[in-house]
Amino acid sequence: MVDRLTEEIDSFQQLWKGGYFEADPLEPLSRSSYGQIGYMSVIHATYLVCIKPYINPDTIALEIGPGRGAWTKTLLSAKEVWAIDVLPEEHNRFYEYLNYPHNAKYIQVTDFNVRELPEKYFNYMFSFGCLCHVSFEGINSYAKNLFPKLKEGAHCFWMIADYDKYNKVVEDLKKYSIWINAVPLTKRYIWLRWLTNVFIRFGDKVHSIGPDLDEQPYPGRWFNSGIDKACSMLEETGFKVVEPDVGSVHRDPIIHFVKP
Repeated sequence: MVDRLTEEIDSFQQLWKGGYFEADPLEPLSRSSYGQIGYMSVIHATYLVCIKPYINPDTIALEIGPGRGAWTKTLLSAKEVWAIDVLPEEHNRFYEYLNYPHNAKYIQVTDFNVRELPEKYFNYMFSFGCLCHVSFEGINSYAKNLFPKLKEGAHCFWMIADYDKYNKVVEDLKKYSIWINAVPLTKRYIWLRWLTNVFIRFGDKVHSIGPDLDEQPYPGRWFNSGIDKACSMLEETGFKVVEPDVGSVHRDPIIHFVKP
């Protein structure tokens, strides 16, 4: 056994001169030996970071703005899942999509007061793709009114809109676009890289977002809450911000905060 293990160690001596280098972990689309299976959806990455470690049979989860229930499905291993939305369940077809789970409860709300929710009841809260369409005033109201609904130690994850983060990605699209990075950096493929750039800029209509000029709502509007402003508001409300942005999404911040 000792001889075999010694031989195993010796087998590395002439390998990887200069040090083994798989890829740059700080580069979002760094090439690696994993090749075409080396990339992950930001949606799945968000599930792995924000949901999977926190959902278990003792979790009583609250979701804001579930829509059809794509994220809700990832929460169903919890003891209870409550979902609140301004649209009626019939519109979203929530229960139909989830196949009528016994532990999910859908509540249509008409304001930000969340009177329908019990006090000190939830130990987990999640929202993605909803609060980016809510004004800062609305988010502030939700934070204040949801605070007493959560148990101490509750982990919360809110995705919000931040124009600065969005524009940074747009301005540095070559770093983040999988279409661009998927094309090899060789002369042979230079024409394909040119076509890819054209497609990205015009086909996908990627563009920067200008400043908010007013708070007037319209269907599907993005309200620029901003990471710093939103985190300050949450701290003032009584929450503790764990991470201003978990970083699983290139374009949008997800704030991780807890109720102390």
